[in-house]
Amino acid sequence: MFRRTFLRASAAALAAMAARPSFAQPYPSRPLTMWVPYAVGGNGDLTARLFADALGKALGQTVIVGNKPGAGGAIGAMHVIGSAPDGYTLLFSAPSVFSVTPHLVKVSYGTGSIQPVCLVSKTPLVLVVKKGSRFKSLADVVQAAKAQPGAISMGYSGLGTPNHLAMLDLEAVGQVRFNGIAYKGSSPMLQDMLAGQIEVAADQVSTSKPYIESGTLIPLAVFGPLQAALPGIPSVSSLGPEPFDVTTYLGVSGPDKMPGNVMQTLQQAASAAIENGRFVEGMKAMGSFVQWGASQDYARIMHKEDDFMRTMVAAGRIKAES
Repeated sequence: MFRRTFLRASAAALAAMAARPSFAQPYPSRPLTMWVPYAVGGNGDLTARLFADALGKALGQTVIVGNKPGAGGAIGAMHVIGSAPDGYTLLFSAPSVFSVTPHLVKVSYGTGSIQPVCLVSKTPLVLVVKKGSRFKSLADVVQAAKAQPGAISMGYSGLGTPNHLAMLDLEAVGQVRFNGIAYKGSSPMLQDMLAGQIEVAADQVSTSKPYIESGTLIPLAVFGPLQAALPGIPSVSSLGPEPFDVTTYLGVSGPDKMPGNVMQTLQQAASAAIENGRFVEGMKAMGSFVQWGASQDYARIMHKEDDFMRTMVAAGRIKAES
């Protein structure tokens, strides 16, 4: 009887141990998924795919890239926020998904809903027009916008994107107002511009670059100090006394409360990934720049943008969708 009782107890103990999750497994022990909350083919998507390859090599695991665009990045963001904080589900986006989008779209999250991991790139934004446009300079655009408030159609690739923020900042510094038109990515926006459906657009240099090089699009100004990608093109900062910077920063974040060892592993691997030769060359070819930033750098940009949006809401310049 004692032997039968002992065997039953031992079997129960072994079953309980088997049912218990193993915490001894090193991270990562399986592939990761990195979600991009933007459309395929845009700056965020292209950068994410380059970076995922380099990150996977640094981690020794495959990093799968998926796209969940829509609602200013909120769909992808909410998917990641609601996932297990184990480091296997990540988001590759601009901080604006958490700092700008919540002011424009009704969402249940904010700047405190995620855990920034790092920044990996920066890309200049450029104000472009179609070849043959009536606008030959930034001054032409501003003057026309002042003469006819809300009449000039200005495209940007989605609510809450850095492109949207660029338009809002240009309105603020130039004291003008545009007829802002949100698109689901740069590709449809640029196609509409080439077809004459919109007059000006705020876009990343990386996606406008092929059209600029072919001469079908003309750059009028850079939204920030990164003029190295387009030498000789003036900065929107020329409109005011304060430096103007709406550079697109992209980085990695994850669900809140990821374990410290997971964060450390991700940050170390990301730091190695940005030095990967294929990633560096790919960024150069796109007209983008490698930009390492720690989690606090991601958070700093996010909170700065959040403060700007609060100011715009208080001034009545923007309001959330109903």
